This record gives sequence, C-alpha cells and structure tokens, in this order.
Amino acid sequence: IRDFCLARGLGDVYKRQDFPLHWHAPGEIISPIEGTYTVTIAGKTVTLQPHDVLIIASGELHSIRAPKTGERYIMNYSVSYFHQIQDMAELFNTFYPFRLVTRKEDPELADQLFAVLAQIEGEYFSTNVCRESEIMALMLHFFSIFGRYEHRQNSEQVLDYPKQQDHMRRFAELCAYINNHCTERLSVADLASRAGFSVYHFSRLFKENTGMTCHNYLVARRIIYAKALLVDDTIPITEIAMRSGFNSIATFNRLFKAQIGLSLIHISEPTRQ
Repeated sequence: IRDFCLARGLGDVYKRQDFPLHWHAPGEIISPIEGTYTVTIAGKTVTLQPHDVLIIASGELHSIRAPKTGERYIMNYSVSYFHQIQDMAELFNTFYPFRLVTRKEDPELADQLFAVLAQIEGEYFSTNVCRESEIMALMLHFFSIFGRYEHRQNSEQVLDYPKQQDHMRRFAELCAYINNHCTERLSVADLASRAGFSVYHFSRLFKENTGMTCHNYLVARRIIYAKALLVDDTIPITEIAMRSGFNSIATFNRLFKAQIGLSLIHISEPTRQ
C-alpha cells in the first residue's frame, strides 16, 4: 500500500529484532502487544508497556530495543498524505519530536488507539475489496481520536481565555506556514508580521505556544527536511545544506550535530536509510 506500511513483529519469529539508530521520511507508530520495548529518541529513552502508543514525527532519529520475547505493532505512514488536511496538519505540528500515550496515565485513550491499530491490522492482512481506502480511513480515525483528545485537554485549560485560543490558532497556522516554507529565507520580523504581532511580543508568545524559540523551530524543520534528503546518498552534503535553507556546510554541520547529536561525517550508510 503506497502511503502505509505495517509490521507485526512476533518474538518467536523475529527473535530479538532490534532496530539500530535510523530515521526515515514516514512517521512511525509503535505499540507493544506483549512485552516491554525500549525506544531511544531525541536524547530520551522511552519504555513502552503493552498497549502504550508512541507516535514518532517524520525524520526523527531513533532506535528500538526489543525484549527476548514479545509482539508489537510498528506502522509507518505518509506524513504528506495527512498534511493535505488542515486540521491534521495542525495536529502533526504537535508530534515533534514524539508523542507518548501510556495506558497507565490515559487508559481510555490508549485503549481506543490500540483498538484502531488492531482494526488496521485486520484490514492490512486481508484480501478485502477497497482495503487501501479502509486502512486510510482507519488511520484518519486514529489521528482524529488523538486530535479530539488534545482539543478537549486544551479547551479545559483555556476555555475562559478567548485571547489564548486566538493565539493558539494563529501560531498553529504560522507553524504550518513555516513547515511548508522552511527552506526559504524567513526572518523573525516577517513571521511576526504574518502572525499579526510585534517582534517583541511575537518572540515571547511563540515560545509560550510551541515550547521553543522561533529560530529553534525553524532550524528543527530544516533539519527534518535535510534528513529526508540524506536518505538519498547520491545527493552531496553541500547540496543538501543549500537545499535545506542553510547558508553554509559549516552552519549545517554545527546545527545538525546540536539537534541530532551526530556529526555529518559520522553518518553511515545504514543510518541514512
């Protein structure tokens, strides 16, 4: 199926199948069925118990350590497919670098998401007519459940603050704009004007609404774009730097190492896959 790929790893078939440090353009969903899995991502180690759900953003460097016996879902999905839908694009902006739903903290949400993954598995390995359409509909349902949960959580926090709701909307739209134009020359002044704020207030509000500075967000999006290009080992590193919006290979290497923890010269071919 073009925009989707699923693997259900069985402990007795794959034995202890670990995945070393890697990245890929599609986003990824990992959810244990049995056993405990350990995922290292963005400098953090996440321990996944059965029915926990981990959503990894596109282009994020991560590794997976499997138990001696266990079973899990690993699903890859096309980010570009969902970015065609406005509310999905806004939701996906919140996935960077990953989102974790644990059954211990959010049992209802975790069980709902896991149930959809089980439905997707049934369709994926079936020979049903319109199988691909049904899978994509279920994927939309999966993310809609997550999005509505997020909306309820945010609404409870800002229900009495219309100004904060307006800021959230404006910055969601701005982040979508940055995602689509991150390789271009984007100044803080231009972005502040687009969002309708003074530069002074914009810088403070951007961090309040996204958790990072505007500069760091832009760099992160450029790194994600660059990592998608790095999958193709026929493209020279210098060209990747220029195409990703960096003005020099030195700047690209410095910021890449700061974000990923690896220098470009240490990237092996398996890592670039």
